[in-house]
Amino acid sequence: MANFYETFSNGVGKLNHAWGKIDTSVAGQVTLTGNAGIMQWPTGASAGNGYGHYEVVAALKGNQAGSAVMLWPGNDKWPGTEMDLAEIHNGRAYGTAHHKTATGGDGYRTVTYDGLDESKPHKYSLDWTPNKLVFKVDGHTYGTITKNVGKDFEHGGVDAVFGMLNNNPNTSLTVYEVSYTDTWIG
Repeated sequence: MANFYETFSNGVGKLNHAWGKIDTSVAGQVTLTGNAGIMQWPTGASAGNGYGHYEVVAALKGNQAGSAVMLWPGNDKWPGTEMDLAEIHNGRAYGTAHHKTATGGDGYRTVTYDGLDESKPHKYSLDWTPNKLVFKVDGHTYGTITKNVGKDFEHGGVDAVFGMLNNNPNTSLTVYEVSYTDTWIG
């Protein structure tokens, strides 16, 4: 059973830190266009959730950079533990994990979702455990990241909040549901 679940049957629901052009006219979905976003409030290192299983059902349209389905650092400090379940770059969908480098810059590692038509709704999921991120789409594992994986709050790091972003006038993002399940035993 999910510890956090949002179906968007009543607008942006629990992702109510919102800005820009947000269409909630269809129950059960939220569409972002232009420069828009919805997210949980990043109020501190313990905001959101830690290790566990994250799922987002979404469609990214436009086949170019602009939309992102992400887990944002709960303390709202970037670069940090930002984990993107889906983004587009050079016409390819991928997942990525950002981290702060030794010099304070943005470091990242990616997992490419080859052959995926991201314009259709898919279930993007991420399993976050100590030193490991597993990226899946519709239950198929596309890759694992084991370097520079941030710790959650309980283990001395920062938890993550759900965030959806669109920052390109030629793209859009439609989100149908998000969930988090605490699967971490440790």
